[in-house]
Amino acid sequence: MTKFLLGTALGALLAFVFVRFNLEPPAVLDLPEKLQKNVVVTVVEGDLYDLTRDVETRTRALEVYFKNRAGAAAKLDAAAGHPFLSALHRARATREARVLAAQWTAYDQALAKPPLKAALERRHGVSDTDALKRAMLFAALIRKPFLKSWLERTKGSVTSDNLRDFLNEVNQPEP
Repeated sequence: MTKFLLGTALGALLAFVFVRFNLEPPAVLDLPEKLQKNVVVTVVEGDLYDLTRDVETRTRALEVYFKNRAGAAAKLDAAAGHPFLSALHRARATREARVLAAQWTAYDQALAKPPLKAALERRHGVSDTDALKRAMLFAALIRKPFLKSWLERTKGSVTSDNLRDFLNEVNQPEP
């Protein structure tokens, strides 16, 4: 019973010290976890690098690889010019662009109500319906900082006039 209490107290003390002084446990303590991950990756490498396997099997092996060797996967992505990171960014931008583009038709319903249309005209300083819809769409883009930044990086300057065209381009499947 004494060993248990001393072990618990020592563990709590070490946890406090590591957190308080921003320290990391010695690498020796990570050894069992590293060994386990290495065994798992070694087992799935047969499926991962066997080009005769079906895509589903290789995809599952890749998932296991990413889970157990995230650092190595990130280094590989960086060495290849970040294709995975770029694909991840494009996927999120496409989702956000699809949602934003769908608002365009919803604006027709909102603008069909004269009091709401008048309030929106005052807010955006535009009375032309098409220009008002573009201004509303641009205002909605401002509330999506990732999409705005991604569009500026990939398409150039984003304005209320070219935003709808950019959203349509993003929603097109890649060749």
